[in-house]
Amino acid sequence: MIMSDKNKFHVPVMVEEVLNGLAVRDGGTYIDATVGGGGYSIEIIKRGGRLLGIDQDPEAVEFSKQNIKYGDWKIVQGNFRDIRKIAEEQGFDTADGILFDLGVSSHQIDTPDRGFSFRFLEAPLDLRMNPKSGAPAAEYIKKLSEEELYEIFATYGEEKLARSIARAVVRTRHVKSVTTVGDLVGVVDEVMGDARERMSTLARVFQALRIVVNDELGALKEGLPGAVMVLGSGGRIAALSYHSLEDRIVKREIVQLGLRSINKRPLTPSDTEKYMNVRSRSAKLRIAQKL
Repeated sequence: MIMSDKNKFHVPVMVEEVLNGLAVRDGGTYIDATVGGGGYSIEIIKRGGRLLGIDQDPEAVEFSKQNIKYGDWKIVQGNFRDIRKIAEEQGFDTADGILFDLGVSSHQIDTPDRGFSFRFLEAPLDLRMNPKSGAPAAEYIKKLSEEELYEIFATYGEEKLARSIARAVVRTRHVKSVTTVGDLVGVVDEVMGDARERMSTLARVFQALRIVVNDELGALKEGLPGAVMVLGSGGRIAALSYHSLEDRIVKREIVQLGLRSINKRPLTPSDTEKYMNVRSRSAKLRIAQKL
């Protein structure tokens, strides 16, 4: 046993589908571009794969290093937008398979001081995957115009109350700073007309801010072409997305990069998995092969 259940950092989604999609084999070389708690990496190593794990979150890197106990592996901190450079530096010039899990880890969501969840009202409004890089979400809330905030909530959160929430943020910050999770939750609560939609609206607002703070879509647009350069002939990419914008980018890049789709339609979790792990319910898995 490599990782104890009590210390789990994240529950990986569709593990068998991912491993089968990557065609993991003994002696193969693989890159987990979003190592998280090492859930997928551990399974690749169990099957005899040589592994490079990458994550921009230093807590994820440290956790994985401590919990992977055997096999041929390296874990490094970095952003997968630089995957080609990182792979070359670590001696992984050619890979048989590369995995992108584009979701937020359970650890990030459940750690109060990271600011990823609207449950922890006293937490700083941060939302950075790498707490030492870039500006926290509070700085965006402080400086962006109403129009810019509206674009964020509407585009990346697909939130129907985007205009009203953006206007309320600007109105509120004239009176007091919006620096904690609770401050932003309070602004959204002022706007909400239907309490039944409160949780969904908060989820979309925080998701939108997280995507912008971490430039997640920009990193994906750079990371996928970089990954294809690292893949050997016949190598495969597996991409797990949790947002329609991410899935559209993955689908488009598969075509533009000249890859062959293994699954014409994205795979989704079984009803049983959705029941056992509610955070898996929006997951979509696309697998593609380099010709």
